[in-house]
Amino acid sequence: MNIIKLLLKLTFIIIYGVSYSQVEIIGYVKSSITGVKPISEIYIELLKSKKPLLERMTMADSLGFFRIKNLKPNKIYEIQISVSGYNNHTFKIKTNEGITKTTLTIDTDCEYSAEQAEKDWKNGRPKLLLFGSIVPTGNSQYDIKFEKSYGIEYFDFGCTPPTAECIKIYNERIFRFMDEKYGKKWRSKVRSDVEYLD
Repeated sequence: MNIIKLLLKLTFIIIYGVSYSQVEIIGYVKSSITGVKPISEIYIELLKSKKPLLERMTMADSLGFFRIKNLKPNKIYEIQISVSGYNNHTFKIKTNEGITKTTLTIDTDCEYSAEQAEKDWKNGRPKLLLFGSIVPTGNSQYDIKFEKSYGIEYFDFGCTPPTAECIKIYNERIFRFMDEKYGKKWRSKVRSDVEYLD
């Protein structure tokens, strides 16, 4: 009789241990601007957890997917998503008995958008946006000549650029206007640090 109880107890422990280790959250993070993974790295932190920092933090992969393992079933977890240029977002996710799948959308305000590019172009104040650095690179005489020839300004954000997606959307709209007006010759003359020019 004791052997049967022991076997039942061991079976319960094994089943519970296996199910516990399989409880996880698999998520996908996307930008509200583009509908796909943000360009910058994505950090995920499990909040209100007693686990060591390295166990409660992870990063999304190159496609925007992440996995948080070894969770308890039927429990609400809070996770925080941090991406450069975006507001930090906190989400509550309830686990089930196995794998919980979720898609999380993060947003930000874009001062530089496709609409702003259109306004700037129409008003004769278009820009080609540069990420820049702590010490922005100044325009050479050649760059100044380019700006005058094409009626455009190189704009360096220095060390505080906006969200990468905002720069991409703005620049791509300006590239289209430039192509329509000047053909594609300007592309071989533009500064190499203009962002997102193919």
